Amino acid sequence: MKKFVGNALCLCALSLPFSFHAGSGWAGVIAGTGDQPSNTLLGRTDAVGFSVGESGAGHALVVPYYSVQNGQMSVLHLVNTDIANGKVVKLRWRGASNGDSVFSLQVLLSPGDVWTAAVTAGADGVAQLTTADHSCTYPKLTPGQNEAFLVGRVNPLPAERVPEKTREGMVEAVVMADIPSPAAGAQGSALYVTTRQVNGVIACAQDVLGAALLMDTTSESVAAGRGFAAPTGGVAGTWYIIDVPGSTTFSGNATAIRAINSAGKTARGNYLVFPQTDDAVPSPETLTADPVLASAGFASRVKHADGSTAQPTTAPVVVARFHDLPDLSTPYYLPASTVNARAQAGQLTQLLATVNVKNQYAKDPSINAKTDWVVSMPTKRYSVGQDYGSADVSQARVFSVLPTGSGQAQAFHSENSQLAVSGDGVCQRYVLDKRFDREAAAMGPPPVFMGPDDSAHPKVCGVLSVVSFEQTGNSALASSLSRVNVSADGMNGWVQLAGPSTDPVPVIGAAFLKLTNPNAQPGVAANYGLVFRHLLTRP
Repeated sequence: MKKFVGNALCLCALSLPFSFHAGSGWAGVIAGTGDQPSNTLLGRTDAVGFSVGESGAGHALVVPYYSVQNGQMSVLHLVNTDIANGKVVKLRWRGASNGDSVFSLQVLLSPGDVWTAAVTAGADGVAQLTTADHSCTYPKLTPGQNEAFLVGRVNPLPAERVPEKTREGMVEAVVMADIPSPAAGAQGSALYVTTRQVNGVIACAQDVLGAALLMDTTSESVAAGRGFAAPTGGVAGTWYIIDVPGSTTFSGNATAIRAINSAGKTARGNYLVFPQTDDAVPSPETLTADPVLASAGFASRVKHADGSTAQPTTAPVVVARFHDLPDLSTPYYLPASTVNARAQAGQLTQLLATVNVKNQYAKDPSINAKTDWVVSMPTKRYSVGQDYGSADVSQARVFSVLPTGSGQAQAFHSENSQLAVSGDGVCQRYVLDKRFDREAAAMGPPPVFMGPDDSAHPKVCGVLSVVSFEQTGNSALASSLSRVNVSADGMNGWVQLAGPSTDPVPVIGAAFLKLTNPNAQPGVAANYGLVFRHLLTRP
């Protein structure tokens, strides 16, 4: 009897009603053929690249921030806007410091379906996920039952901070395949039948889900016969963070990544269904650009701005498992290969590359105003990660190299990054180079608040940072894991956060403002939360 797991340790320890045997050809990336999906064809993969939107539906989604610090709750909604096809979606929560996978599962959405789940902090301080939703998931989530996030991948030191490293981060979702309905040109498969809603009831038969999801395949006909089709996207996401003690809510849309054809229209991507198991992945560098998961020699301890490298790794930093796949770098429109996984990560990095970030802030004491900026870097982990097992700090970074000659800049390299003094996260150089109050008055000389060559400055570190404007206590988001405090003259206004123009880095995020009305009468809401998306300058 095979047991399966949902992350480095386990998501659920469920016994399946059949034995699982790993096949000799683990691949998971299949280009579909055929004008329409059928019992033997996945439908033609015609995607040639990606486009990125600040909202809308897509083939992949990124939520810039989740937090369960200080009693907060983060809620995610996945919406299948396709009313003809079901979807199987890989969901992954990543920790803020190093982008470590702390929870993952597969969600199966029926046509027109919405799936919701909430993340809170458990009694032990570790984040946990709960859902009241009855849409199918694999492994199965029992409505109302908490599933703890996993700590096996986060930095184990210091031990007392391990639970905290699950409490802040970002979320990524990848549509691995469609589940076509008979109306889409395929026979109604057992998978489609068990995942569709009938009078509000979904069967979610575990034997049917296991037969479709638990074994990898290299064969298009086998994948189609299990009830899948090449993915057409159509999944949207929304998120909100409820500050329960502070009676405040923040909300927004997930950034959508859309696979497009040569005409720029929404296209079919590659089939990307991988089993949600703990089995080791052979040659993971063909399926992901993540340098922490790469085989020996496929990542380097030193990378220069021109892409040249030194000191290749002699062993994987972390053994890649099949629950690690797919991710945002898994080839969606090209054949699986080491070059193509890195090329896709490079294209996404280029699409999200940002020269500077502008937004507003407020810190008026009369309304107890607090402002945090979330600066999230969704593809950073596919360029650089941290090796927690390295005793030599200078060797603790591991780099993936974008294909040279592709015209893609190495956004993260040895010269523009350093390891955090705390030993938790890789840092980048930024300055607040423009500051204006609301009357258009320029304020003071711009302070550098992260300099790779000067450890005296505060540092913007990790795959996401929370920049707090002069808040030494609980800030708007009560962040502690990835927070840096900065100064800004005046009570309110706008500022520009700029990095080196030669190394634009991928950024999404927003400003989070919390305000209190001191004159509110009893029974009237006094606390307010505002979210302003960043104004991003792309190169």
